[in-house]
Amino acid sequence: MAALAHHPFDQPTFSFNNSSASGEPTQHSFYPYTDNGGSTLGIAGASFAILAGDTRLTSGYNILTRYAPKLFKIGGTGPDHKGSKIVLSVVGFAADGRALQERLVEGVVG
Repeated sequence: MAALAHHPFDQPTFSFNNSSASGEPTQHSFYPYTDNGGSTLGIAGASFAILAGDTRLTSGYNILTRYAPKLFKIGGTGPDHKGSKIVLSVVGFAADGRALQERLVEGVVG
């Protein structure tokens, strides 16, 4: 099995220690992205599709809001995208998901 690649979430993003356990200097770095969590689920049949997503936006153990959608309609008409045939499901870093949604809406409408 291949070794897992290093991921910034494997260790804390800050430390008050100036050295590691071996006495070697520790390099500190800034990582601006956070995994805002989230879950979505999709079920499809021959003539239907159901998508569901939670609405919590978290950072670590903190719940920032309970009203951040994870599903976005793309296309359709009007501000509520009536008649939309596309739904975008996003989890993880919330700002990237929101930016993708805005670009897709721009591309379909514009």
